[in-house]
Amino acid sequence: MQSRYTVHIAPTEWRWVMLVSSALVIVAFLPFLWVAISGSGGSQWQFMGALNNHQDAAVYIGRVTQGVEGSWLVHLQHTPELHNPAPIGIIYPILGQIARLVNMPSIAMYHAARVVASFFMYLAIYQLGAIIWMRVRTRQMFFVLATIGAGFGWLLGPLTGEVSYPDLTIPEAFPFYSSLVNVHFPLALACLALLVAMLIAAFRPGNQESPNLRNGGLGIPLLSIAIGLLYPQILLPVIGAVTLFLLIGWFSRRRFNVTELRWWLLLVLPTLPLAALYYAVVAYNPAMTEWNRQNVTISPSLLALVLGFGLPLIVALPGLYRALRRFEADGDQFMLLWLVFIVVLIYLPSDGQRRFAAGIMIPIAYFAARSLEDFWFQYLSRRWRFRVVALLLPIITISQFFVLIAPIFPMLDADPSDSEGVFLQRDYARAYDGWLRRRVDSTDVILAAPQPSLWIPAWAGARVVYGHPFETLNADQKRAQVLAWYSADAEDCGALLDEYDVRYIIYGPQEAALGPTPCIEALQQITQIGDVTIYGP
Repeated sequence: MQSRYTVHIAPTEWRWVMLVSSALVIVAFLPFLWVAISGSGGSQWQFMGALNNHQDAAVYIGRVTQGVEGSWLVHLQHTPELHNPAPIGIIYPILGQIARLVNMPSIAMYHAARVVASFFMYLAIYQLGAIIWMRVRTRQMFFVLATIGAGFGWLLGPLTGEVSYPDLTIPEAFPFYSSLVNVHFPLALACLALLVAMLIAAFRPGNQESPNLRNGGLGIPLLSIAIGLLYPQILLPVIGAVTLFLLIGWFSRRRFNVTELRWWLLLVLPTLPLAALYYAVVAYNPAMTEWNRQNVTISPSLLALVLGFGLPLIVALPGLYRALRRFEADGDQFMLLWLVFIVVLIYLPSDGQRRFAAGIMIPIAYFAARSLEDFWFQYLSRRWRFRVVALLLPIITISQFFVLIAPIFPMLDADPSDSEGVFLQRDYARAYDGWLRRRVDSTDVILAAPQPSLWIPAWAGARVVYGHPFETLNADQKRAQVLAWYSADAEDCGALLDEYDVRYIIYGPQEAALGPTPCIEALQQITQIGDVTIYGP
């Protein structure tokens, strides 16, 4: 790592960043590409289009499909009820609109956007490091820690059987992990890094420059709006930290600063209309009210949280101690307040506790990089510094490697049936893409087993009775109804079909595994595609 000092990022430095960022993007996509093109599922199985967090990925690809069909807002397609659309996750319908213009399949557009968002995120994180430090070596250490650093979940998860460690279950907290699961996590983290960089520059001690077009006066409100559309929970810790940071400064100086207030308003005011919009959506759209009620993410225990950040957090301890002891009005104070607000919001009672962990590796990496320079390196000779960093680097990345390759473990024994929805029997894909897509629209409801139902909105563009534990309204009830219908436990075979106005019923290997299904006998067979039969009520 280079040790020279510079205010700006030199071309050679950018080349290093782009080379490392490109390598991280390629590594993140290698398992996906291997599964997609290697034929690991054999002739009987179809890879459905996503590896990591495939359940939610199916939802997002389905929303891209909605955009391809002309929608700018989001309908919940994994539930049969018709309802008003809402401006949630609108990045995906927008991607669908682009896919329609360039004639690109939804799945291809989704993953192409993941590549772009991930690369942008890495560049933005390095830009943040360059705003904070003049020393290139420190920037590079911060970048590496922030992007690929993780904790001890890889070790403790298998030993304890507990999977709640953040580095195994909270991708939005870890930039590399976030690049594996969707588009909006890395894109939101990129905007967050740029926003924090602008805020640090604006509130740097001695800076009295008023907001203008050249110094972030436009960038801060635009980034606030972008984050509000992508992942609004990220903004609350930042706004809280900036607000307390300013109040502490004004109190210590005994002087109110109008310029700083203007910067604060640029951060906060653009978010208020979005907050009002989201409140109205949840309060007055019954479907979104129920969706929000059951879309709960609970935080891990405090011990699991600490262990989930492992070695980077241990390395950061001297920097955290220094920030607490001195509490200087520089990057230390803001980063400390930001970290504290994140942790507090994670454990305050709310339905989305875990979501507030998004971006937490950035302040942890900040204090870790500062600790390395100001504390740990003081006990190491120049010759040993690089060796120690090279030794620690693999340890902090093991969890990232673990979550990268974990989805392909079931495929190594050539049995895709263990992959729980990552693969389906190939006849399902043929039925969706070759027959249903040409005959259904977004209001048609299809009944199928849970795993086949997961992919119907993405592949065929139709609704399902049950397909997702969060996206299906009253999910537990509908899942039980579907399982009962296919397992001969239904008291009235026609009741479920009438209740949800089902147009097509699918019966294939996944449905046959649920039971004998005598309800099929009263249906009219429409077509058969291999082992998958499609019926009408």
